[in-house]
Amino acid sequence: MKSLFSLSCKTATYLVSLKEAGKISWMDALRLRYHLAICTFCKRFEQQTSFIIKHAKHEHGEERLSDNVKTKIIQELNTLEG
Repeated sequence: MKSLFSLSCKTATYLVSLKEAGKISWMDALRLRYHLAICTFCKRFEQQTSFIIKHAKHEHGEERLSDNVKTKIIQELNTLEG
């Protein structure tokens, strides 16, 4: 019998996306939290997704990121991988 909290990594990454969009149920959030506590790969995916969304927000109505922001994002992602 499968555990109530068992998730595949594919489902976990989908739930991370829902969480970032603010469209996750409390039960799915609980299941995701449990999965992220034991899966370092999905935890890293969550960190990277959060970082990208945080830095990709439009500033002052601009639709594109500046080269400085792009470089900073790449540098930060590289430090998360280390």
